[in-house]
Amino acid sequence: MKQMEIKHTLGDNSVIFRDATYIRRTVFVREQNMPETQEIDAHEDHTIHYVGYLEQDPAVTARVHVLKDGGFRIQRVATIKAFRGQGLGFQLIEAIIEDAKRTNTPYILLFAQDHAIGFYEKLGFTVISEGEMEANIPHHYMKLTFSQTEQLAQ
Repeated sequence: MKQMEIKHTLGDNSVIFRDATYIRRTVFVREQNMPETQEIDAHEDHTIHYVGYLEQDPAVTARVHVLKDGGFRIQRVATIKAFRGQGLGFQLIEAIIEDAKRTNTPYILLFAQDHAIGFYEKLGFTVISEGEMEANIPHHYMKLTFSQTEQLAQ
């Protein structure tokens, strides 16, 4: 598994944010035909944008919305096609999980495309909802809950 550098930023005014939206536009708008107005939204300025870089190239991204009760909601997870199958998405989500534990986040929630459910299950997430369609793609809500012991161990 290749090692990458992971960076994150809060808000929509940085190189990291621009790299995140480049990946998201490439994957969601161009590959999956999602309308750009649905992909880039009003939440950009108050979410945490993670980008994984492989040899300075932006390869994978995810967005984290910190919920009112302190939980994390992972959104907009995407990997550039040339970088898929190398474990980079796994590394990125692991880094977000570690950040969640370090900040005593009680849980992480996400809305996974059905083809990615197995990926998230390997990271400890469980399906918590019936299926729903978003942008003509089937999705399920998934959740990872932390025990107090896991949080304190960080």
